[in-house]
Amino acid sequence: MNTSPTTTTAPAIQDETVNRSVGWFVLVFGLAILTLSSLSSCNTTRGFGRDVQKVGNKIQRAAT
Repeated sequence: MNTSPTTTTAPAIQDETVNRSVGWFVLVFGLAILTLSSLSSCNTTRGFGRDVQKVGNKIQRAAT
């Protein structure tokens, strides 16, 4: 009588693939939410440009 467990790798590979896909979805969705929330904090595109310019000026002053 053979009592050794039989293992199949197909379900394990499938689970890993699903987990990887879910991980990528969560990552992309999180980045999209983060990007949209940061852009919505600036009321206009012009406001966003001013914010970026201020950050650039601070970086430039710190570098000198």
